[in-house]
Amino acid sequence: MIAKKHVKYFFIIGLILSSIGLLRIAYYHVKAEVAQIMIKSAWEEMNSVVDNNKNIKPWPWADTWPVMQIEFPDLDESSIVLKDASGESLAFGPGLMTSDILPGDIGNSFIAAHRDTHFSSIGRLKRSQMIHVTLNSGISYSFKIDKIKIVDSRSEQPWVNTNEKRITLVTCYPFDGSISNTPFRYLVSAVLI
Repeated sequence: MIAKKHVKYFFIIGLILSSIGLLRIAYYHVKAEVAQIMIKSAWEEMNSVVDNNKNIKPWPWADTWPVMQIEFPDLDESSIVLKDASGESLAFGPGLMTSDILPGDIGNSFIAAHRDTHFSSIGRLKRSQMIHVTLNSGISYSFKIDKIKIVDSRSEQPWVNTNEKRITLVTCYPFDGSISNTPFRYLVSAVLI
């Protein structure tokens, strides 16, 4: 049996460990927000130069750069999308999963982001709402959401092969983050209008 005097030590240790966990979560959110500021600055610099094919990194040691801006008018939100969806890139912002299919191309352009930072609000998007995309070339597209689905990524990859001009947003599910390393994905897909 645990003595009463030891209970307070367990409580203090638990409180310290909880505080460390909360600080870690706060750190990731702050890092994601600060990174988007730096990424947005690189995006603006890319769009201000004559040669818009130049890749400008958001910080000197970055292994990625901005390739497009994605806007959700109904949520009054936007993010800059990075060139890939590697673990390092996704820590800083949404990433393009399909480097060979850009928004506006025939096929499905997949964009991924974490459910607790940059795509935390895509669960509020509805069918018939719009998604606007501006590529680093300056070309803009408007897409209309027509499909929303939760899938098990181990067994289902919907809308990969399509002859439409489509984008699909991908994030882990459920949004509350109660399950780590979940195989479930929340997909919001939209077709070019």
